[in-house]
Amino acid sequence: MGSEQQPRPAGAEAAAELAEIRRRQERVIKAALVPFWYWWALAAPIVAYGAARDSGNLVVQATVIPLAALVMAVLIGAGIPELRRRVKVHSSPQITARVVAAIVGMIVLVDAVAISIAASLAAAHFRYPVTIGCAAGAAVLVIAGPLLNRYSRRLMLSQVRRQVSDAPQAGGSTP
Repeated sequence: MGSEQQPRPAGAEAAAELAEIRRRQERVIKAALVPFWYWWALAAPIVAYGAARDSGNLVVQATVIPLAALVMAVLIGAGIPELRRRVKVHSSPQITARVVAAIVGMIVLVDAVAISIAASLAAAHFRYPVTIGCAAGAAVLVIAGPLLNRYSRRLMLSQVRRQVSDAPQAGGSTP
């Protein structure tokens, strides 16, 4: 009678092992995502590009614009999980396609905001239109980047949960 109320040691061990597996999966997924500061670091050269362009100084443009492009290329390369932390993420093609579509959508949004604001301000003869447009695009990047991380994390976690629930149960009976 008393033994029915106490959990079985094997069940407790299995639950503890499952919790440890979930913690490790969370760590791998977190390692695959870019850190919060990344979006700010990527936004800075975008604004620098705009400021250099609006300066009208050819020396500033010849120095800052290639340097900004180099910084952005290095940051984008560093953002690839396989290069950044030697993490290999095994995703289903559907998850990968969704994440890629979200990334492309975010890039289009950032570019559309930056270009449309810069063009509108230039047409209205405002001072520093490219700087303001790039700052607006950078602001969209800083806001949308963490949202993209959350979306990617949610997709990866749902894949992991689906794989765990689809896995055959040890010691279970087969129909």
